[in-house]
Amino acid sequence: MAQIDPVARGYLTQDSRGNFPLPALRDLGQINFLASSPSQTNILAEYELHNLSDAAFTFSGPAVAMVETVLAQPAPEFGFDPANTTAYNLRYRNPALSSLTAERLQTIYANKGVQGVRKQLQLLRQNGII
Repeated sequence: MAQIDPVARGYLTQDSRGNFPLPALRDLGQINFLASSPSQTNILAEYELHNLSDAAFTFSGPAVAMVETVLAQPAPEFGFDPANTTAYNLRYRNPALSSLTAERLQTIYANKGVQGVRKQLQLLRQNGII
């Protein structure tokens, strides 16, 4: 596709079964795990951590859905009408979510209710974000 050989460039290696696993990086190459156990891969902690971070959707999806409703409650206090979708989203909801994140707001709501979220929104207002 990109007209390069990923094995020759070192992006992948080829095992005895013809599969293309990731190559050994850092000191992983001291032992050829692929030769001794073809099902063993060359893993780094970073690979697993990234995989775990990618799995956050099980919390982030529901958090966004919940926080959408939570943000609508104090919106009028900050001069925003959820029915005015454009202004509400561009000047209130989106800045709140990008500054505070849905996950953080959901945690604050779970522990301190709407008043806790309101305090965070007041900080955004003081800083000219909303």
